[in-house]
Amino acid sequence: MKLKMYFLLLALGALTLAFQSCDDDDNDGISVPAELQNALAEKHGNAQRIEWETKGTYYVADFYEDNYEKEAWFTKDGVWQMTETDIPGLAALPAVVKSAFESGRYASWHVDDIDKLERKDVETVYVIEVEQGKQEMDLYYSESGIFIKEVADTDGGHNSEGYLPSDLSAAVRTFINENYPDARIVEMDVEKEMTEVDIIHENKAKELLFTPDGTWVSTSWDVRTSDLPGAVTAAVQARYPDYVIDDADYVETKENDYYWVEAERGEEEVHVKVTAEGVIL
Repeated sequence: MKLKMYFLLLALGALTLAFQSCDDDDNDGISVPAELQNALAEKHGNAQRIEWETKGTYYVADFYEDNYEKEAWFTKDGVWQMTETDIPGLAALPAVVKSAFESGRYASWHVDDIDKLERKDVETVYVIEVEQGKQEMDLYYSESGIFIKEVADTDGGHNSEGYLPSDLSAAVRTFINENYPDARIVEMDVEKEMTEVDIIHENKAKELLFTPDGTWVSTSWDVRTSDLPGAVTAAVQARYPDYVIDDADYVETKENDYYWVEAERGEEEVHVKVTAEGVIL
């Protein structure tokens, strides 16, 4: 009998240790230097239930603050880079952002995820991930409700690291400061050997393109089809009488400025470069 009790107590002790080990893994994550703990406390003073992990070269703190689930990214020496906040639904968005989404072209799509991105040296944005059938899109909005851009989600999953801010070259930053005073930088990406910078300027979302050495190529922004000059609309309709104008952008380049107009007829689609005076380029 004593022998049975001994083995029973031994088994219970091992089970208790196993549960404690699991709890420790779940609650504590990895240990981090004091510099990182202090950096998190300075940025998020109300952080609770903190767990640390590493992702690539970054230290990432998962925690809750003010009833929101958050993820803060730091360099190894404690420099804050980004905080991603999980927004539980459209109702939790700022009213202006919610209204902008609901009045946009993707309002009928299923909302899969919403994140608030606060990042070093760039504007705070909200990213609404939507899907319809096999199509998935990431929609970017400023805090003031300006629709910034749409990006096709081809990865089939959430990639927080892709949201991390990138450094602008001195040439690019100087050009923006000189030509778009008071512009607020939202995003920077390198695609097809071109640097793409999204800014908010004069209450518009604008996209700037630069070569790898920082030479400006173009600036463009969305234009409502109802705001197109009459000469532009007339020129497109004269060239493509059976087509309906579906979308338009205004484009500035070194050579000339023009409207980039998209027109459709059933499944067919054409793009037309036309100046404000109605000259098709």
